[in-house]
Amino acid sequence: MRVALYGRTPKQEDIIYVQGLITTIEQSHEHVLIHKAFYQKIIDKILFKKPVKLFSSKEELIEEADILLSLGGDGTLLDTLQIVGNSQIPILGINIGHLGFLTSVGRDGINNLLEELKQKNYDTENHSILKVDDSKAIIKDKFALNDICLRSAKAGELLDISIYIDEEFLATYTADGIIITTPTGSTAYNMSAGGAIISPKSSCIGITPICPHNLTFRPIIIPDNSNIRLEVKEQNENLLLYVDSQCFSALSPFSVSIKKADFKLKLIRMNNQSFFSAIRKKLMWGTYIRRG
Repeated sequence: MRVALYGRTPKQEDIIYVQGLITTIEQSHEHVLIHKAFYQKIIDKILFKKPVKLFSSKEELIEEADILLSLGGDGTLLDTLQIVGNSQIPILGINIGHLGFLTSVGRDGINNLLEELKQKNYDTENHSILKVDDSKAIIKDKFALNDICLRSAKAGELLDISIYIDEEFLATYTADGIIITTPTGSTAYNMSAGGAIISPKSSCIGITPICPHNLTFRPIIIPDNSNIRLEVKEQNENLLLYVDSQCFSALSPFSVSIKKADFKLKLIRMNNQSFFSAIRKKLMWGTYIRRG
C-alpha cells in the first residue's frame, strides 16, 4: 500500500507528530512520497532517513500512490480536492488542526495508522462535489467539497440575491449572503448560519441565507440533481465568491451556476469512526453541560 503526504505548515508543537508519521512510513517503504509544497515547508524541521520523492500533479499522484494522507484540519483536507480531482484516490484526514469533522484520525492514532490501513480496518465514503461556473470566468478551480458562498465584500451590507432552481424562480433573498452546501459541508459555515446538519450519504444540496433581512427566509434542502443559479442584478456591487477556501472578487451584475459534479471524492473513515460518532463527540451531543 503506497501512501502520499500533503499538509500545510505545521505548528511547532505538531512537528513531533509529523516526524512520527514519516518515521513510521520509512519503516515499511523505500521512500517517502510528499507533495512538493508541503515538503518545502518541513524540510528544515524533519529528519529524513529514507529518500524523498515529490509530486505536484494529479497525474504524478495517480502513478505513485494508493492513498493520500492529509495532515492538518478540515481546511487542509479541502485543499486536497484540487490535487486529487476525479482520480478516485481516497483521502485520509489526520487531525492536527482544530474541530476536524472530515478528518478520521487524531494525533494519538498516528503510530498505528499504517498497520490499520494494511489490515483494511477502514471504510471508504463517497462525498458529493459541487461544480461552479460564473458569468465573468473569474474562478480557476471550479469544484467545492464543502460549499459555495456569495456575499457582499463590504461588511454589514445587504445583497439582493435572486435564486433559480432548474430555471424556476425561487425568491430574491435580501441577506448578507447565501450559502450553497453539500451534505459534507453542512457542518461548516452552513451550520454556523443556522442551516441543517445533513448526513454525507444524503442526496441533496442545502441553500442557507446568511442573516436574512426578512426572517421568513429559511434554509431549504433540494435534490442534488438540481441546477442552481444565483444572480445579483444591481450595478456596481462589490462581491466575494467563496469556493471552499478559495475567494474571488467580482462586480455586479453577476451570476453563478452551481450543480453537482459528475464525480465524487473518496474519504476514508477508520472502523471506529462515523459521521454520527463525530457529531456526538465534536458537538458534544448528549453531554449535560450543567453537570460538574
